[in-house]
Amino acid sequence: MGNIFRSYREDPLIDEGTDQSEPNVSDGGIDIPDIIGSYGPWQRKIFLLAFFASFPNSWNALVMSLFAPNVEHWCRRPNLYNNFSNAEWKNYAIPLIDDGSRFSRCKMYDLETVDYLQPPDHNLTIACAAWEYDHSQYRATIVEKWNLVCSKEWLVSLSQSIYMAGFLVAVFVFGQLADRFGRRPIILVCITLNIVAGLLTSFSTNYVMFTILRFIVALGVAGSWTTSFVLVMEVVGAKQRPVLGVAIQLGWATAYVVLGAIGWLLKDWFYIQLSISIPSIAMALSWWILPESPRLLLTLGRLKEAEEVLQKAMKENGRNICDLKTVIKQIKEQIDNEKTKRVNKTALDLLKTPNMRNKTLNIYFCWFVNAFVYFGLSLNTNNLGGNPYVNFLISGAVELPSCFVTIFILNYFGRKKPTTFAMLVGGLGCLLTIPIPEGLTWLRITLAMLGKACITASFAIIYVFSAEIFPTVVRNVGVGSSSTCARIGSMIAPFVKEVGTATNTGVPLGIFGGLSVLSGLLVLLLPETSNSPIPDTLEEGENFGKSGNHRSINPRGTQNQHHVENYSTQPENSLTDSSVFN
Repeated sequence: MGNIFRSYREDPLIDEGTDQSEPNVSDGGIDIPDIIGSYGPWQRKIFLLAFFASFPNSWNALVMSLFAPNVEHWCRRPNLYNNFSNAEWKNYAIPLIDDGSRFSRCKMYDLETVDYLQPPDHNLTIACAAWEYDHSQYRATIVEKWNLVCSKEWLVSLSQSIYMAGFLVAVFVFGQLADRFGRRPIILVCITLNIVAGLLTSFSTNYVMFTILRFIVALGVAGSWTTSFVLVMEVVGAKQRPVLGVAIQLGWATAYVVLGAIGWLLKDWFYIQLSISIPSIAMALSWWILPESPRLLLTLGRLKEAEEVLQKAMKENGRNICDLKTVIKQIKEQIDNEKTKRVNKTALDLLKTPNMRNKTLNIYFCWFVNAFVYFGLSLNTNNLGGNPYVNFLISGAVELPSCFVTIFILNYFGRKKPTTFAMLVGGLGCLLTIPIPEGLTWLRITLAMLGKACITASFAIIYVFSAEIFPTVVRNVGVGSSSTCARIGSMIAPFVKEVGTATNTGVPLGIFGGLSVLSGLLVLLLPETSNSPIPDTLEEGENFGKSGNHRSINPRGTQNQHHVENYSTQPENSLTDSSVFN
């Protein structure tokens, strides 16, 4: 192979230059990064696209906390009582509940039975026909616009759940379309969906229209982000994938903080929606600079297009190969061989043997809990007390150090122990928040944010952890089905608030904390994957982790060490398929 390559330099972060060394291809074959370099200017622009694609994804997933906050409201006064101040009206006409600690939001005394200014009968209450809202924190919300309170309060959670369902649908639909027609056109279609539906959402005239348009927005932002993410993973080297995979999460966290600032400045759901939709127009301009995935082009047999893309990538990265056509044919053969090995493999294959079944169900539960707790805490910041905008900003800000720390942890502390530690500490932080009295709001917020930071870290680690546990032949299916469990968790999370409303405000945090602790303990049953050979076959996957022997995964007793060093040589591993990141 040495006569084909003129230059190659394997650098941990950037491959550019013209060192006269040969590629380390071994018996694992050649991969795209072996030709264009693991990471250079060409890959950097794709990474930046995925980074900024996470902005609208984060904004639209979390913005319901600003659209439909826990805003104070009470029964509207008849015109006869317009001269009453808010305090006077509440003291006169609104009954006290919860042992006299707060005014009712849904009932008032029946004033039709008494004369004007006469004391009402406190034994006669009626349901509100209309409401007044507190505007001290929010100028306009969808809660006030469509009176999503009292018997209609659950519609807020339903709308958010439908949005998450759109995310799930997007991954399946656009994942298949991206595999068939290419990453590039699907990214543009999804960005267009986001722009059109997002702008129309601002002008929604009713709740149903708002919810349907939000579902379409979810299709757009989820499809563009996941496809962009996969495109990054397909063009960078194996050593860069864990780092860049977590680094892209910084885009989500950065957008989270920016959204809090937008909400604080605007305080009106109409203008907030416009402000998070218009920037996507700039994303559409990426069509002219965004390349297609050379791996996908080879998979689809579009060799000439793949050659053109690779030539441009090599030029930008300062690489050169004397016989590119020969190398392209070799990679195409490898991809075809890998596809043949994975034919007819489904998620059911992960459940046929006991050890693989236990690991799979454990990972499924972990993904479910991580998404459930993450979105539950993110959407619950209004109920922690204090300034809701400050809480939202802090909730986003804690994710930034979590992402940086996670990159360090992955390199030095493995996968299992950090995941367990993060989930246990995060869960305990949620549980300890429950008994804190009202006067210690700062402590309640601190513990809740500790839980948020930890669950953010574990969510990032579980992506890499899962990809290393599932065997190569079912890795795409394994991580994809795991992520589907996460989407189910995110769909259920909004309704936990309703449980708290019906019972006690501490119940949601108790549910989040309890499940996080339970899943963290179950993770201890999984094998450590750091610095271990990655299983290729289902038989190796079944043996991996048995009796604490995490390295002897080969049924014949021999370790395939090249799987450790040349993870990137597997043409379609867990990080290179659009069905994975659900």
